[in-house]
Amino acid sequence: MVMQKSAKCRRRIAVINGLVALVACLLLACAPAPAPTPSPTPAFASEEAAFEAAEEVYRAYNDALNARSAGTSGADPHQYLTGLALEGDIDTQTLLLSSGMRVTGAAMVESFVGESADMGGSASRVIGVACIDVSSVVLLDESGANVTPPERGDKIAQRIVFTGSAESMLIADESVADVSAC
Repeated sequence: MVMQKSAKCRRRIAVINGLVALVACLLLACAPAPAPTPSPTPAFASEEAAFEAAEEVYRAYNDALNARSAGTSGADPHQYLTGLALEGDIDTQTLLLSSGMRVTGAAMVESFVGESADMGGSASRVIGVACIDVSSVVLLDESGANVTPPERGDKIAQRIVFTGSAESMLIADESVADVSAC
């Protein structure tokens, strides 16, 4: 009789284990699949669109610089800058103010050529070269004397790094480029 009880007990345990396994399988099969991870939407539809946005920002920035040089109230080139570009402009303005110098004349963006656009995520990094006519831009000291460096040509080339998206692109860095690019 003990053996029969033991065999019955084993059968019950086997049935219970089978039911537990069945329920576990059913629960796992009914569990929702993990939500897919959304891939980041590129900041621009194409490299061309990124270059166009960068050029638009740079031209607006140049207009704001010209307005500031002309003494227009409310001219704010800083709204187009971030990072090193913003720090550099603040430092330049501080130096000009402390030395009594000022810039007059207007610079004209003659061309803008996009070099590269990293559009891997929701923010982009765009690099381009602007050719700028600075022939009418003059640096004056506090007495009004022209102290523009004589070696500066009428045209300069600037390599500009932009960061952001189509809704908010800013100039992050700017450096001198080879003027032969113009």
